[in-house]
Amino acid sequence: MIAVIIPLYNKAEHIADALESVLAQTDKPYEIIVVDDGSTDNGPDIVANFVDRGVFLIKQANQGVSVARNTGLHTATADYVAFLDADDQWLPEHLATLLNLIANCPAAALYSTGHLIRRENRVFRPRSAFPDAWQGLIPDFFAAFASGLSLVNSSTACVRKAALVEVGGFPVGVCRGEDTIAWVKLALRHPVAHAEVLTAIYNQQASNRSINLREAEPPGSLQYLAELFGKSGLTAQQTRGIALLFERISIFTAAGFRANGDLEGLQAIKLLAVGNRKYSTALAITALAWIPARLLSSAKQFRHHRTDA
Repeated sequence: MIAVIIPLYNKAEHIADALESVLAQTDKPYEIIVVDDGSTDNGPDIVANFVDRGVFLIKQANQGVSVARNTGLHTATADYVAFLDADDQWLPEHLATLLNLIANCPAAALYSTGHLIRRENRVFRPRSAFPDAWQGLIPDFFAAFASGLSLVNSSTACVRKAALVEVGGFPVGVCRGEDTIAWVKLALRHPVAHAEVLTAIYNQQASNRSINLREAEPPGSLQYLAELFGKSGLTAQQTRGIALLFERISIFTAAGFRANGDLEGLQAIKLLAVGNRKYSTALAITALAWIPARLLSSAKQFRHHRTDA
């Protein structure tokens, strides 16, 4: 059984499409929980129209997406929980794909599927470490995650509820990358399974996506990965993979900051890299600071494969 958790904050424009995509699943969810995190638009009113179709709405004061997801996590009664952002959608076979993956990989605590990205009215397919239709336990989670940074996100992830509760759920008060921290914590303790089957659509052109924010400090995900450097108990494979993941997130995030004109955020990532003796990463970020923002914005189009899917 899979419960669905959707955190909602000022996504009235998209929430109906998200819910319709959940209700259209070929394998129905056990429960659908929308946690409104103090929206100031009419998103909760739209969700209320779905209550008679099995959607459960929780309202709380604005406390951030981690608190909203954790509220849903503790409310859910199913053994497994799938997450969906309020401005994304699932294709009809998403839950069926996850259920098949759970049946074939019961030891895992984190499951994910492939997805498409909708941006500027075009559709892209992220790069993946796996060929089409590949399914199974991931041999090296951190290296696979570093390849394209698209292995798992907050609209493709499904977790074993007890395992996520055990690691503390989603970290509260973290700016950027709170979901990545949760996935990494799970991967450090349990196997991770993936199906390279396209079952979700990440709507990057949606309103108030965090990609447009400016920051004065590195993303929380990078700070957490830096804390793992030199930590005892890690395998050699995990140590290498964490360093690679830190490098890739640092460079791609810094490039995004530069494209948005956020040099302060870029500098914060560089200083974090230097402070952790990741000098090659710091050098790459220094080079990014000299590349014209317009060129980086154009180059972004080539990070993923264009598709007609």
